[in-house]
Amino acid sequence: MKRDDQLTQVLGAGIESFDIPEEQFQVAEFAYKAACDFLSTYWTDSGTGGALYPQGSMRLGTVTALIHRRDEYDLDMVCRHNLQKSQIASEDLKADVGDALEQFVKENPDLRLTLGDEGRRCWTFIHDLLPFHMDVLPAIPNVDAEPNGIWATDTEGARWHPSAPTDYADWFLDVIRDEWLLGAMRIAESRQMDVEQLPRNAFKTTLQRTVQALKRHRDIYFRNDLGNRPSSIIITTLAAQSYEAGGDLFNVLRHVVHEMPDHVESRFGRHVIANPVEPGENFADRWIGHPVRARRFFEWLEAAQRDFTAIGDAQDTDGMVDRTALALGIRAARAAAQSAATGTVAHRSTVSATRIPAGSDRFA
Repeated sequence: MKRDDQLTQVLGAGIESFDIPEEQFQVAEFAYKAACDFLSTYWTDSGTGGALYPQGSMRLGTVTALIHRRDEYDLDMVCRHNLQKSQIASEDLKADVGDALEQFVKENPDLRLTLGDEGRRCWTFIHDLLPFHMDVLPAIPNVDAEPNGIWATDTEGARWHPSAPTDYADWFLDVIRDEWLLGAMRIAESRQMDVEQLPRNAFKTTLQRTVQALKRHRDIYFRNDLGNRPSSIIITTLAAQSYEAGGDLFNVLRHVVHEMPDHVESRFGRHVIANPVEPGENFADRWIGHPVRARRFFEWLEAAQRDFTAIGDAQDTDGMVDRTALALGIRAARAAAQSAATGTVAHRSTVSATRIPAGSDRFA
């Protein structure tokens, strides 16, 4: 096996170990759909509607177990109530959505969900038995950014926070479109089915796996400093902006982690990581007034560069596995060692993007 293939095998198997198990995802999806049905009629009497839809890693295919929460999975949703800012205050929307979610929990005890404490921007569903929780972001439509822009609640800073999670997901998925399509086509062919019939998580691209690797490395690095831990949206955005198609998993990961600092802007003495589809949203807004967070972010990136480069510098597979343990933890190293011992590759591992056919514009 070629060295790059060995690296991809070791890393791919290790990173795949962070994926949410299918049975847990199905439970979460069932609860999400039940909440959708409930909220679709909750505000009917007031003459307004609402909607619940996934955002973040759940939609991007980058869900990663959180080591600081005992390998719990964090799934993100938007709860949009179709009102205008002139019709409701931010704090009232937050409270109203909280009441709605609490009523949903009471009417659906079989789902085994508990509504947690109010967060800065979200309410949180916690599953009583399985290791996952769902963060629900209250929002209203942004009529100046139709059809998908929203104003989200925020208990700190501005009362309304602009965002566009649907457009952001479309942007990210467009970045990986060609690579995902190529991998999905190969899987569909092996199963004798159409690409459209495959679930999106049937194949993970090098960028999706890279984001998962960076999120896990971040969690290890900041395990004793959670207050300064950079958000997943910052990592995802900078990784996507740094991504270049055409490499295997290791080389994409190494390239991305070295390029990420170049995409952090400085404006009037403040760090800015602008939402690529909503320039008014600065993903680094939590760094304002907290310079240590920016400093720690760049220190972490330097550590990630060293640790992932070390995996590539290993002399043999055992060395790769040992250095994977340092970068991504024991769980990843065990999965990588098992893959190397059996000579198998991860079920949803990535392939080289160098073989993407020109003009691949379909994206299931």
